[in-house]
Amino acid sequence: MNTLVWFRRNLRVAGNPALYAACQASMQEDGAVAGAFFYDAQYTGEFRFAGERMPRCGKLRAGFLWQSLLNLRNNLQQIPLIVQRGEAAGLLVELCQQLDIQEVHTQKLWAHEEQFVAETVRSTLAAIGITLVEHECYTLLPSAIVTAKHPDALSSFSKFRRKVEREVEQSAEVAIHSLVNNPTAAQQAMLQEVAALGENRTESPIPSAEVNEPRSVLPFVGGESAGQERLNQYCQQALGHYKETRNGLIGADYSSKLSPWLNLGCISPQQVLHAVREYEHRHGANASTEWLIVELLWRDFFQYLAAKRGSALFYGRAEPMGSSGAEKSGSVSAVSDTVLTDPSLYGTKAAEFAQWRTGTTESEFINANMRELNSTGFMSNRGRQNVASMLIHDLHIDWRWGAAWFEAQLLDYDPGSNYGNWQYIGGLAANPRGGSWFNIEKQANVYDTDGAYRTLWAQRRKE
Repeated sequence: MNTLVWFRRNLRVAGNPALYAACQASMQEDGAVAGAFFYDAQYTGEFRFAGERMPRCGKLRAGFLWQSLLNLRNNLQQIPLIVQRGEAAGLLVELCQQLDIQEVHTQKLWAHEEQFVAETVRSTLAAIGITLVEHECYTLLPSAIVTAKHPDALSSFSKFRRKVEREVEQSAEVAIHSLVNNPTAAQQAMLQEVAALGENRTESPIPSAEVNEPRSVLPFVGGESAGQERLNQYCQQALGHYKETRNGLIGADYSSKLSPWLNLGCISPQQVLHAVREYEHRHGANASTEWLIVELLWRDFFQYLAAKRGSALFYGRAEPMGSSGAEKSGSVSAVSDTVLTDPSLYGTKAAEFAQWRTGTTESEFINANMRELNSTGFMSNRGRQNVASMLIHDLHIDWRWGAAWFEAQLLDYDPGSNYGNWQYIGGLAANPRGGSWFNIEKQANVYDTDGAYRTLWAQRRKE
């Protein structure tokens, strides 16, 4: 039986249940395996707002993705990886017919658009007699555990953590298989069939660029190999002070910086957990090792929150909070329940939004964070909270403008974490405080006491 792996955000070989299951199924019936990745609307689409067009996937994010795909292609060895531009449903039908595929294995994802695409693919393939099998491998905790331990709505992270934290070790029992890559006659034939299709891209299907900024906290390179290298390097020593330094702004090791590789599945949450436990075996557990696992649970929280909220993850009116950080006051000038293309959203806010996204506001702390994001595709967690707070609560701009800009720019973008965090800051979901407002000047003085971060990013990069 010939099988196909539809790669989504699981761009790795080790510990990839979809790839492993496809290999096992083909080996049992003397078949072959191929892989495919599709640049669909989430990569090729555009946002249109404030009188401008903006790609959903900016050049730096696209570059990191392309590097990850090239590394995956290399690591797959005898299994060909097909990369196409277009929507998965139609392209998968064509590939399955061309390569005589009987079964497609893929990764289960949780946000509304991702689930819609999967269901469309499932019904389309079923119409031609092909089965789609989804495998969970994006979260630390399987959905069955979360549903059993936390069947009600996800109202707060603290409640979620209390209910599921004891189940973390069960996730470590998920087998981390290495690919059995036998160059059988059937697999050799599959390689030749794919070669005949002419599917061997050497350039990204969308405009891309590599991170080339000397001020970047890391020389971010996409792919499983680079992700494993970063995981191993960080867990050698720096992990031991994570909790004390995680609010830092400058340098490679104030935090793990694993999110770009995690969110494309170049490494898995289980692999991170395993690396943390190895560190604890060598050096002993402490508050920092515990807190990195807590951060993985935060990531899970936003994935399962996205599943619960469905399309509501992308809508909702966020009312600004007052300078007290407790009282809501005023109202947003842009109504968030309308679509981003609505001309009524533009108004005078377009100019303020342009200043925010380009790092030319009156706050040098905000400017430094936005310049780092635009130049490197990365921003610290502390920075993300502050720039989101300013956009929503101080500038009174539709939160989705900021979420869309983050989607385009962030190397570590995924819909659950991105839109979920923006809704959390705006008080639209799972924030018991009704939103999160930060005094930007105070934050700058606390976390950039000597102004070194603001000085580092005082000038925008010259193009």
